Amino acid sequence: MTNRSPELQHFIDSVQNAILASDGLPEEARTVAGHIYGALAEREGDHKPNEPKRQPVCNHLPAAYENARKGPDAAIQLGEAFAAIEPLLAWNPKPTDDPVFRANHANAVIVGVDGIEQRYDARIGVSLVAPDTIYPDHNHPPQEIYAVLTDGAWRQNDGPWRKPGLGGWVYNPANITHAMRSYETPLLAVWSLWVKG
Repeated sequence: MTNRSPELQHFIDSVQNAILASDGLPEEARTVAGHIYGALAEREGDHKPNEPKRQPVCNHLPAAYENARKGPDAAIQLGEAFAAIEPLLAWNPKPTDDPVFRANHANAVIVGVDGIEQRYDARIGVSLVAPDTIYPDHNHPPQEIYAVLTDGAWRQNDGPWRKPGLGGWVYNPANITHAMRSYETPLLAVWSLWVKG
């Protein structure tokens, strides 16, 4: 018997489809996606819904959804699947001493520790960044794949900013320093991490 709601399963399927439908995705990223989505297909985690919580930046969600609807079919489907589960999410800013950055971004975990479905092998979440905001350099051991739903840019190490475009992808190898930024519209992207190692 399954405890995973049809809406959450549709979202998971939509993220997987958006990632695997991406042109030029490197083989290393496909392998990571295989680990993540294979584990989610094999076994469900515990379902302990969070107390939903929004941050001020969430006022930008309607504009982000409108932007996502201009993308390819996989991005449109993912945007709609995310919108269906978004009211269940607990949004939180990244810990920071910068009040401007704190007010202009938030993350929400969907699958993983503190997510709608709690588990320790994989983590799926979303980042929302207000217009004209830089999400600063950070790194983490798990490899990460972004499914990009809106305009925005990513940078790795000291490299140039790269715009993957609506429906594009970003792959961050383990421990690489990376950042993202929005321009005149909000940035919305779904990230997937293989935590098990």
